[in-house]
Amino acid sequence: MQPRPIQTLFLSLVLTSFSLGYGQNLVQNGGFEDFVSCPVKMSNLNKDAAYWSAPTLGTTDYFNECSRTKLGVPMNFKGKQAPYEGAGYAGMYLYAPRDYREYIQVPLTETLQKGSRYRLTLFISLSEKSDGAVMDMGAVFTEKLLSVHTKRELSQGELLASAIQTTPIKQFPVTGYYQDKQQWMELSFDMVAKGFERYLILGNFKSNAGTNYLDNNDASKHNEGYAYYYLDDITLTYLGPEYQTDEVYVLDHVNFNFDRFDLQPKAEQSLKDIYDYLMKNPELKVAISGHTDDLGSDAYNDMLSRERASSVAQYLIDLGLDKNRITSKGFGDSKPLDTTLTDEARRKNRRVEFVMTKFEDENP
Repeated sequence: MQPRPIQTLFLSLVLTSFSLGYGQNLVQNGGFEDFVSCPVKMSNLNKDAAYWSAPTLGTTDYFNECSRTKLGVPMNFKGKQAPYEGAGYAGMYLYAPRDYREYIQVPLTETLQKGSRYRLTLFISLSEKSDGAVMDMGAVFTEKLLSVHTKRELSQGELLASAIQTTPIKQFPVTGYYQDKQQWMELSFDMVAKGFERYLILGNFKSNAGTNYLDNNDASKHNEGYAYYYLDDITLTYLGPEYQTDEVYVLDHVNFNFDRFDLQPKAEQSLKDIYDYLMKNPELKVAISGHTDDLGSDAYNDMLSRERASSVAQYLIDLGLDKNRITSKGFGDSKPLDTTLTDEARRKNRRVEFVMTKFEDENP
């Protein structure tokens, strides 16, 4: 073994960082309060609403209290509706003749982190002049701004043909038709990010034939109707990592001061993520393991890895985790991730890992 220089008694850990934006809305201008200009013309979302645009030839509308035209709030060309909050909202067709569709898209404040959980929430209200109502509202996340030359529905096939990486279409869970014309209806779902998602697209991705449509008009007319909705207060918030059982994870942001075993403040959020996940999943326990590089004696590395794993375990216990749900162990330099003996390899090998497992049934 090579002697360990005293100035390198320091643990540097690496992992794709998780967002720390608990409660922060990752949708830019999610409440449609910011505008480039006060709306005076229909089909104006692309020009008037800050950050928002239409990914297709569908002409989505923007409404604001500042307008003295048919795009005002609460009165406008589609009826009367006060904002869910603030002074503005968007309006779009989720159902129209000949599969005409309108969509909205917006850049997120940051690219979503792979393996992390997020919650998408929005509020919609059916316009008073709509002929019917739907129960089909979905979302797609993309890596780049989407622009498709169509006025029809954005099907999964259309998205795959766009040459832009997209998530599969995800539908909001429903309990019935979105037919309330007075109150705002809340839609929400949770998702786990793939790690490329930078833009959000919202709308009805189904054709008329595939859409659940409730026609409130005289059925004898045999005409396709319209379902026009107002949208407001769109939020995407970070919920934390999505951990898999029996999978090894390298702890994020867990660094130690020189020759110390106490945790630095930037490690706290990563450990709180683990604690929160364990508290939500009481059937799980966690094993913490410490590792070093090849510099230093076996005895010293064993001690160093044990102390640092123990520091992580104690922090979780101090947060409130039952000590019977956590174990810690040091492995010194016996389990390197990289054996090339370069500075980069040693940096990767200096780490703390954890594994979550289920409690074994003592009375099967």
